[in-house]
Amino acid sequence: MRLEDRKRAVLCAVVEEHIRSAEPVGSEHPVLLEHLGCSSATIRSAMAALEDEGLLTHPHTSAGRVPTDYGYRVYVDMVLAGPLPASERQAIRRDVGHVAGDATDLGDQAAHILSLVTRYASVVAPAGLRQQTFDSLHLLAQGPGRALAVITTSAGTLQGRLIDLPPGVAAADLEQLSRVITQRLHGMRIADLTQERLEQVIGEASRDQQLVDAVKAWLRRDLARGSRPRFHVEGARHLLNEPEFSRPEAATQVLSALEEHTVLAQALAAVPEQGVWIAIGSENRLAELRACSVVAAPYGVGHDAGGTVAIVGPTRMRYRRAVAAVQYVADRLTEALRRSA
Repeated sequence: MRLEDRKRAVLCAVVEEHIRSAEPVGSEHPVLLEHLGCSSATIRSAMAALEDEGLLTHPHTSAGRVPTDYGYRVYVDMVLAGPLPASERQAIRRDVGHVAGDATDLGDQAAHILSLVTRYASVVAPAGLRQQTFDSLHLLAQGPGRALAVITTSAGTLQGRLIDLPPGVAAADLEQLSRVITQRLHGMRIADLTQERLEQVIGEASRDQQLVDAVKAWLRRDLARGSRPRFHVEGARHLLNEPEFSRPEAATQVLSALEEHTVLAQALAAVPEQGVWIAIGSENRLAELRACSVVAAPYGVGHDAGGTVAIVGPTRMRYRRAVAAVQYVADRLTEALRRSA
């Protein structure tokens, strides 16, 4: 939406003062008068026009105005993210780089530092198994009737699992089946390995059909288990310091959403493969988060290994700082993963 210069300046001033104070902003507010350099009557006229256009709203109990979700959206689209102070950039780089060798610690530490920097709830979603591609299968004999099965993917090795085998399976049978399945599934997306797809691709990969059936059954179970979303969530308590969540029912709804990883997975499903993504209030696809704004960015090495970094806060969010922090942490995570690859 294009706004004339005066309305643009008034909208930015109102939004930024409301973000700072959490109070409705009137046309005679000293900050507006000083910042805009015009009369309160001129400001009042511009605010009325912005209200008519749906960017501001007028609370019944106040003479001032507050931004609507649409007003925040126009504001966010108009302004660029400001850079983080050098001291905070250094702190993020130090703390994220410190745990670069361990993917679990990396996510925990990134979520922790992002929450500290922004004072909002932070979420780090590691790369989901379904986003990765199949690399290889290894079946290793572990005595009569048992084998250790290990899958490797484009993002690393899954934990090995013991599986039951039909009687009479030799180590040579396991080696041959490992080799054939690796050749047939290599490079395929995990998300595409449905039961039907496994039947088509693996087929009769060994002369021992019982062995093939046992391995296919294990693959279906293990891939489904590994595809469940996993999230690192930090700083949800910060939301309780925001006036918007002072009522127990409002706080409970948001905190419950942050605890439900399936809800978070749905909320972040629209994050693109590049750039910062922002959902403001009613733009969120889930009702549980429509009192919030979500700022998110992807991270990772390669197209299929990406995770997501996000913060969740009130719609009265410090957007410049939030966007800069999320993008900076996403970039640092990508660097850390590239070094450890």
